[in-house]
Amino acid sequence: MENIMRQTEKETGGKYAGIIHMERPVDAAILRRHPRMPLEERAKIFAPFAALRGHSERLSEEGGKLLRSRRAELSEEETERLSHKLSQVQKGTNVAVTHFLPETPGAVMGYYTRTEGTVTGLDVVRRLLKITCGEEGPKGLAEVLIRFEDITDILWEE
Repeated sequence: MENIMRQTEKETGGKYAGIIHMERPVDAAILRRHPRMPLEERAKIFAPFAALRGHSERLSEEGGKLLRSRRAELSEEETERLSHKLSQVQKGTNVAVTHFLPETPGAVMGYYTRTEGTVTGLDVVRRLLKITCGEEGPKGLAEVLIRFEDITDILWEE
């Protein structure tokens, strides 16, 4: 690899030996014909463009399918750690919950997602965590019910 790099340097150094170490000309006549471009304008040159219409939408659809996975089984230690965390959560706490979202109820295939919001209910009997999240809209705030067995991690602000 190093040999190739040296060979390339020799080839380009030979072609451009006369100009490779020169400074950019600052002659007033040259600057009039070729004014320096502001950084904001130069950045636009490298901005991405949509060569294929609908390509990015298709990629995001395919990306969503790739994130589809099988429900992970938690070890005893992980289950105990999660249970301890859930026992500390109280109503009104702002949380971020990572959980499994099955494709259909009871399915082993689905998607892992993260829901952030405020705990508005904790039903230990039915094993449900109720979170209110989103922005106030015409129908109020969105409420999400998450089953305890779908939760893989929970974080909150203290």
